[in-house]
Amino acid sequence: MSAYSVEEPFKTLLRTDPTGHRAQFAIDYPDEYKRTVYDELLASGSVTVLSYQLAYEYEFGSEQRERPQFGTDGDRYYRIHVDTVRTVERDWWEFYLDLQNAEQSDGTDPVTAPITSLSDRDQQILQQAMEAAAADRDPAIDVGDQKPGSRGVTYHHHLDSEASDLVPSPPFEYLQHNDHLFQARAKQETIPVTERIFTAEQIGESRSEYEQHVRDAVLEVDFSTVSLSSEATEVLDMATDGRPVSGFYEESPPLSDGLDAVLTHLNAADHMRGHSDYREYTTFPNMYAIYDGSWYEFELAVYP
Repeated sequence: MSAYSVEEPFKTLLRTDPTGHRAQFAIDYPDEYKRTVYDELLASGSVTVLSYQLAYEYEFGSEQRERPQFGTDGDRYYRIHVDTVRTVERDWWEFYLDLQNAEQSDGTDPVTAPITSLSDRDQQILQQAMEAAAADRDPAIDVGDQKPGSRGVTYHHHLDSEASDLVPSPPFEYLQHNDHLFQARAKQETIPVTERIFTAEQIGESRSEYEQHVRDAVLEVDFSTVSLSSEATEVLDMATDGRPVSGFYEESPPLSDGLDAVLTHLNAADHMRGHSDYREYTTFPNMYAIYDGSWYEFELAVYP
């Protein structure tokens, strides 16, 4: 079991800058669009986005849970929920670099980066395509056989393909980088995209109400309010000693009384099975608790 110190829990759980989280594309959404999405969510209570996350789900053992995430419009406070997740399809352009046999370089007249004739945005797109193909590494990655949408840069609904010279016909055919030769490709294909609907639930009208909600709904236990055996205290002391980033406590099966007591207070014990029932590595993360006056995020890992 590990325990990570949470220095400012109420600040950590509160999303105040919607521009701080990237879209799941090589080229991020504009900050203005992110702010619009965030404002719409809090104002209307719901928003639909593509490949962009305002809250997260995770596996807690065999269960699906929602990581606590909150937002504010300055006056009211909200808990952000993941409502639905589905895959949709979009007909979008994709620019990528197809790795070629180095022996093909004869007669190809390749260009090299940077290509100063490209706009700043197109140079950024080219750079991201080079990163996708690991152009700086040896070996580079042959992305040509990968699925559409995973090979390079996708021209999503906030990346204008009509403003780019790289699609539909790149202004160069080959790119030479280090010892690698790439062919520039631009294709319009059906690309699978993750669509998420998020909802916002108002939980308070003041900072104090928000903080009280976090204590009531997120905090599993303040260990100073419960009776602990010496064995349970030893588990917590080892888990929270902070080396080097988190503390660490481990034991071999069967489950000790000390760890069982800690997991019971963390409301995790009832979600666990016998050790012999685990066939793969399983985690129980995001358990928030106060120990010795400080907040921690506990995570239990079970190895088969």
